[in-house]
Amino acid sequence: MKIKLFILSAASCLALSACMDRDWEVPESIQDNPPYGNNQIEKYPASQVITIAQLKAQYKSVIEANSKKEITEDVQLQVAVNGNDAGGNIYKQISVQDETGGIIIGINATDQFAFLPVGQKLLINLKGLYIGGYGSQAQLGTLYNGGIGRIDRDEWEKHIRLVKDDVVSARVDTINFDTSIKDYNQQTGRIVRITGATINGEGTQILAPEDGSVRLTSNCANRNINGSSKVVLRTSTYSDFASLPIPKGPVDIYGVCTIFNGTWQILMRTESDLRQ
Repeated sequence: MKIKLFILSAASCLALSACMDRDWEVPESIQDNPPYGNNQIEKYPASQVITIAQLKAQYKSVIEANSKKEITEDVQLQVAVNGNDAGGNIYKQISVQDETGGIIIGINATDQFAFLPVGQKLLINLKGLYIGGYGSQAQLGTLYNGGIGRIDRDEWEKHIRLVKDDVVSARVDTINFDTSIKDYNQQTGRIVRITGATINGEGTQILAPEDGSVRLTSNCANRNINGSSKVVLRTSTYSDFASLPIPKGPVDIYGVCTIFNGTWQILMRTESDLRQ
């Protein structure tokens, strides 16, 4: 009896091993039809594809008034993800950009990085979504309590399709941050770089302490950059790098650029966005 059980177990292991060997490579059908988003979405004709800059310009007054408006035109964005919640510092949002600019998208879901890694290309059907402003920050979302809110995940997936690089030409680029630009829409939602920066608390503190040594807003610490209260490094106490010591001396900071009532906020995505 023991011999029979051993032979059966060995045979089962061999069968399982063979199955695992075949499963190492993702079937092409899954690559073409990923289990996320709406695989029925097709790339629109050029006349129905707009850029992020055009979208922001069209709804500039809505954004600056911190209002909201439903997008009723049958138009599409072709973009790349440039920021997600992989490091825990961006919560229920992603940021995307094309060659003209970037924008924040509110999504009522977590662990979005699993499906929307940095560099992932998307087609977004805009009709039915809302665009608005929060502290003058442009955002795509839905209607919530009279303002702009997060899109439910199921609704979000109806509007987007994950695509390969050969379909969308957008790339994730980085621009040098320039506080002299007064049109907030030019920089927000994009990945920016600040070189040779000093961060308030350098050499003595961590980025986002919870001990009361730093005033928190919505569980985030705002650290002045280069001594300016108008440009801050915003770090959540829930981020993976909240306890990272603030380096002493000049550093290079990368992150998603946002604005809130006249204050520039840089959101690091992961610890690697802070470089000495």
